[in-house]
Amino acid sequence: MWPGETDFKSSRCFDQPTRHDLPFDFFSGAPAGILPMKMRRVLGAGATFALVSVVVVMLRHDDVVEPAHSPAPQNSPVPASLRQEPTEPLAANSIPSGIKIPTRDQLDGQPALAAPQSSELATTETPALADKIGSPSTPPEQEAKVVLDLLKLYRRLFGSYPAGENNSQLVNALLGANKQKLPLLPRDHPRLNAKGELVDAWGTPFFFHQNSRSSVEVRSAGADRLMYTDDDIVAGKKPSPARSSASTDDVPDS
Repeated sequence: MWPGETDFKSSRCFDQPTRHDLPFDFFSGAPAGILPMKMRRVLGAGATFALVSVVVVMLRHDDVVEPAHSPAPQNSPVPASLRQEPTEPLAANSIPSGIKIPTRDQLDGQPALAAPQSSELATTETPALADKIGSPSTPPEQEAKVVLDLLKLYRRLFGSYPAGENNSQLVNALLGANKQKLPLLPRDHPRLNAKGELVDAWGTPFFFHQNSRSSVEVRSAGADRLMYTDDDIVAGKKPSPARSSASTDDVPDS
């Protein structure tokens, strides 16, 4: 070997390949001999998974079909056979014959808002109980009891006491505003005031209170004309629990 010459066979540049001589790793972006084998496998698996995910996303995106936008509805003409003309309310004289519309007083449980006309009544005769109210033979203290008996008679005839929110509405039912147009009290009774109310011997309207479906209370204000004072006259008063026995007025109709 000449001085200054280099033993190329023993040189390490021939024993080990250079960076440019090594094969290139596609997934890691580095020469194949540089990274350890384990790391190259991990990087390769991650790149493969990413590629597969991209493909799946693209396939799913292709399968999604955008809903078709329906055109705005247009005013198309409706066939004459399907067209409905607006209905107009029937006039009073256009009701077909044979159809009778019941009035409010003919409906069960509805108060009678007005007294019927004499021509509408089934009869003009009234029971004898009506004549006892205000009769000289009836003491004022007994008039509430007579009125209660008249209401009980109404219940026997129609199955329930007359419905009403005040004195005049109950009296309308007694005057014939009921299902059978049957009067139990005449329209010209002397104890009817200008408002159509039934009054006691002192001119105060009777107060009616229905305790239950089978019991009603008739109250007179008495001589002082004040309700719920000591001189009130009450018939059909609901018995208190402390009382051991009840009078005939307290017993409901069977």
